[in-house]
Amino acid sequence: ETRPDWVIAIDALAARSSKRLNRTIQLCDAGINPGSGVGNHRNGLTKENLGVPILAIGVPTVVDAATIIYDATGDRSRIAPNLNGMFVTPKNVDEMIKRLSFTISEAINIALDAGWEA
Repeated sequence: ETRPDWVIAIDALAARSSKRLNRTIQLCDAGINPGSGVGNHRNGLTKENLGVPILAIGVPTVVDAATIIYDATGDRSRIAPNLNGMFVTPKNVDEMIKRLSFTISEAINIALDAGWEA
């Protein structure tokens, strides 16, 4: 009904390194596939699906438990098989999301004030 000119999609990402948790912001114009990083596939938000350009913003907020063990030890043999697919997030995730959402919202406001177009 609204017929937007473009869409900004923001989603949590699964990190491949515990060092990236809540420390990076990923931007892309290819769209976003919610849940794909944790095996929970859903319909993607893409230009092909929505008919308008997409600005996808992602923040790594979860990491596989096996990745944490590997990052700490550097030894894949120490990873118990039942840990694969178990995702965890830092206990201060609420505070981190609050800070990151403020940073992202301010960046969007600055870009729109500057006349940015998709």
